[in-house]
Amino acid sequence: MNEDNLSVERRRRVNRIKRYILVLVIILLITPTVISIYAMNRLSVINNTVDELQKKLDEVELTYLLKETAKDSLEDIQVQEPEEVLEEEPEIESEKDLPDDYRSVYLTFDDGPSVYTSQILDILDSYGVKATFFVTGAQKDAHPEWYKEIVERGHTIGMHSYTHVYSSVYADEDAFVDDIEQIHQYILDTTGINSSFYRFPGGSSNRVSSLSMDELCKLVHSRGYEYYDWNVSSQDASNPTPSSQTIVNNVLTGIGKHQQSIVLMHDSGDKYATVQALPSIIEGIQKKEKTVILPISMNTKPVWHVSADESED
Repeated sequence: MNEDNLSVERRRRVNRIKRYILVLVIILLITPTVISIYAMNRLSVINNTVDELQKKLDEVELTYLLKETAKDSLEDIQVQEPEEVLEEEPEIESEKDLPDDYRSVYLTFDDGPSVYTSQILDILDSYGVKATFFVTGAQKDAHPEWYKEIVERGHTIGMHSYTHVYSSVYADEDAFVDDIEQIHQYILDTTGINSSFYRFPGGSSNRVSSLSMDELCKLVHSRGYEYYDWNVSSQDASNPTPSSQTIVNNVLTGIGKHQQSIVLMHDSGDKYATVQALPSIIEGIQKKEKTVILPISMNTKPVWHVSADESED
């Protein structure tokens, strides 16, 4: 083979190699693009598949939640008991508002006013309770404001004699009349209240009076007054003075025996146990169903140890 033929053959080989290299380069350039396009297509398909699966899963979960919610609601409806309908408590300010099946309790304080009167009034105010104070004239000169405070706070003020000295009050009928008119006039002058409520010192059944209590009961009525004894005693005047808890027990036990209870307590300088007992007494009464605390008024049926009706026959 001559040199020209060798040269031609060599060029051909070089050209073939160049073409191979070019093809290879093209393949190398195209392959990643093709792969990328394929991968993107597959990823798109996978994403679409995942989205469809997620939607189906969401639908399944939503269906399950709706079923569970409906089940819980049904159980609540089936288990829930009807709410108890509470009867509205009637507003009772006096005996005129008192239903027949209700108990009435009248807290009364004898012998005052005293150094403890303001504390007693504060306690009564804190519970929204009104009471009755049968006062004497013992504090008329030293503390006339105590009488006024009883009335200004909305409580009933009654007469318990002017002196509370048994030997003077019950000396004779004239002395009795003079005493009762003195305390009546003092209350009127000091508070402006024309009180018609009276409590005998020692009660109408006292054994100290040398006079006939039957006759004194008639006398009280003849002068236009009404007298009130009690059917529940706190026993706070006992000697020795009982504990505050004993006083509480005496009162709460006593009112359980009556439809209408007039409670005897004392407002005097040696009866601090009564002041201590008062909150528990009020709370105990207020916890009792259909039971109200009222002040004595013209509509209050009196409790008598000595019956005025019998004494006037």
